Amino acid sequence: MNMKKWKIWLIAVTTAFLCCLQIPISARIARSIAPQTNTQLIAAQNQQSAGQYRQACESLLSVLGFTNFNCQTLIDNQLSPAEKATIEKLPHTEIAASGLRTLGDVLRLTGALKNSEIMLNRSLIIAQNLRNDRTLSAVYLSLGNTQRARGKRQEDIRKNGENNYLKALNFYERAIALSAPTEQLQAKLNKLSLLVETQPDSDIGNLWPEIKSKVDNLPVTTESIYARIDFAESLTCLKVQTMGRSHIEKILLPLPPAVQHCAVAAKTQTAANPELIYVAKLLASAAKDARQLGNLRAESYAKGSLGELYEITGQLSDAKQLTGEALGIAQSIQAADIAYRWQWQLGRLTVKSKGEKTRAIAAYQASVQTLQSLRKDLIAVNPDVQFSFRDNAEPVYREFVDLLLTTDGKSQPNQNNLQQAIQEIDALQLAEIENFLRCSLSATVAIDRIADNRAALIYPIILEDRIAVILQVYGQPLTYYETSVPRQTVETTLQKLRSNLAEPGKNPQAIAESEKVYKWLIEPLEAELAQNTQIETLVFVLDGSLRNIPMAVLHDRKTQKYLVQNKYAIAISPRLTLFAPQPLQKRLKVFTGGIGEAQNIDGKNFQIIQKLKEELEGIATKVPASKPLLETNFTKANIQNQLQIGSFSAVHLKTHGEFSSDPDETYIVAYKQLLKGEDIANLIEVETPQQSINIELLVLSACQTASGDNRAVLGLAGIAVRAGARSTLSTLWEAEDTPNTELMLKFYEELAKPGTTRAKALHLAQQSLFERYQAVKTWGTYILVGNWL
Repeated sequence: MNMKKWKIWLIAVTTAFLCCLQIPISARIARSIAPQTNTQLIAAQNQQSAGQYRQACESLLSVLGFTNFNCQTLIDNQLSPAEKATIEKLPHTEIAASGLRTLGDVLRLTGALKNSEIMLNRSLIIAQNLRNDRTLSAVYLSLGNTQRARGKRQEDIRKNGENNYLKALNFYERAIALSAPTEQLQAKLNKLSLLVETQPDSDIGNLWPEIKSKVDNLPVTTESIYARIDFAESLTCLKVQTMGRSHIEKILLPLPPAVQHCAVAAKTQTAANPELIYVAKLLASAAKDARQLGNLRAESYAKGSLGELYEITGQLSDAKQLTGEALGIAQSIQAADIAYRWQWQLGRLTVKSKGEKTRAIAAYQASVQTLQSLRKDLIAVNPDVQFSFRDNAEPVYREFVDLLLTTDGKSQPNQNNLQQAIQEIDALQLAEIENFLRCSLSATVAIDRIADNRAALIYPIILEDRIAVILQVYGQPLTYYETSVPRQTVETTLQKLRSNLAEPGKNPQAIAESEKVYKWLIEPLEAELAQNTQIETLVFVLDGSLRNIPMAVLHDRKTQKYLVQNKYAIAISPRLTLFAPQPLQKRLKVFTGGIGEAQNIDGKNFQIIQKLKEELEGIATKVPASKPLLETNFTKANIQNQLQIGSFSAVHLKTHGEFSSDPDETYIVAYKQLLKGEDIANLIEVETPQQSINIELLVLSACQTASGDNRAVLGLAGIAVRAGARSTLSTLWEAEDTPNTELMLKFYEELAKPGTTRAKALHLAQQSLFERYQAVKTWGTYILVGNWL
């Protein structure tokens, strides 16, 4: 997690912060608009500032006269050609420019970045035609914020957001150039924070001293209080960037968020750098003025931020007092979005001051509970906030788990702490799937409650200084192992391994890296697994970047064998699954379809799949299957129709596709169309007038997960859950056509045999493939997610 993710999240959820960022410019522009329309527009802006995004959207549609538009459709990033034409026909008036700009802001805050940009670009055209510098400046500021959000979204799916950040910077500079000197502050604050967060080696020059001269002379208003808080955060980050490594290493663990975000060896100390004493005065004055104005939210945020500053400087007693005060205020106004942060801060401070471990655990537990409550609210309100929330919440969970698993000496954590550690990691995984689906899942079953004494559940957890592994065998106490290894070493090893696995000719390099992972995850468990001779399946509940690695490829240096060569079948499962795993109740009936011809869709090139017909027709020789729906017939409407009338228990699709943690980047290829995440789920979800039919098995042949996206597998699991599929067989990187067809036919051949589980069928198919193709790239890409029985 880094500073940009925290600040974008904070801007979106902190309602008073939104007041500071957006209302002043909007209000100034609104004065020039007709009184009735002005009142409607200000009301919409107030709803936006209060976090009431859907209500603000509805109000703005009324202001703009968009009677046939639907806010939910806009928030879902959909816009019809007719709606685009309506937008383009708007008259060039101040109300149209301001209304579209505010609607663009609302859509950005709800995650609809594409539609946000459409609204803002149209607002820009109108503002340029009006030649009103104030209106233009406001639009450029909003465009900068949307480009910033786009850059953050790119980084969330492990892509480069630099181009978006450069565009944002350019828009902020245009906003500054067109503003009167008295109205430049917000654009300059946004420019400063963007430079500090995304270009730590850049020359800030005179920017922060210019802002300082304005901030120091602001009148006491809500806006000026938040301007000081925003400025203080940027200056703190700037100061941390100039600290030497030896200075940072003196800060006790766990590190405060500002240090985690900003500790980069990029800047050198100069006389022009800000001093922390000035930052402390900024926050203290903000807290004092907020109290004077009766703004409890601002007072809480200022005091808590000052507490974090004292945490950085080692003044732990003062930090605890301020944090306690900030938390009390936040709880008194039910501000969960900042209360969790101060609960987390109290937990860190208790650990650092050598306080009772039970108190530290209680503080972290309270923070996590607040987060979980807040997350449920955010799912219903703001999907984009929820998307960022995951990254900002993750350190709380991981530090809490670290605390639960830390003991004195060589003693093992007790059973209660082990169980709770698993539950906290579970909560993260559940949040990630719900983030992907943008809905709440209630009917979940913990897989450790599944009575399968032939399966061992393995929970690897990546912590800052070690990998922890918890082993659970049904009916037995939890067992704990840990290997000391820095998190960065783990991440680097996993990145190298994934890269080498997917590249031809990199077998030796892949083996070298996979042996390290085997030593961390499997070697500590070997003795206990050997004692439990009944174990047939290893079910991995994977964490972080481990999800990018198929466990079958782990290599034992002692025996010179891959895990796939062992006796164990392998499956991956989120610990919380929508459907309790259960054996196949009857013979499969498989729907088959796909497209193999070369296509170019939305600028993406898809190559020929030669073995399409051979694979799909071959499946029918192994298990009952439909007549394949091929090539030009492989359309959304045809697939849906066939699934509704066919009473199928399995779906096998052979087509190109990619799965990501971002639903907008998740798709499978149909004829002349990309079917996106929600489309896929809706397509496969089978309902009849009498009942909803659960798909036992979803097979995605020729698909892959997004490279480098360690949440892509959870995205894949999310699609399966949303579609009602109990398990999914897919690939982490693109499979080779001929071997892929061989594996699929062998899989169905084995699955047709009585008593063979899904995991066992895949295990035998992979072993068969391994005998003919030694390259791990060929046989190693397959994963079974979900029900292993």
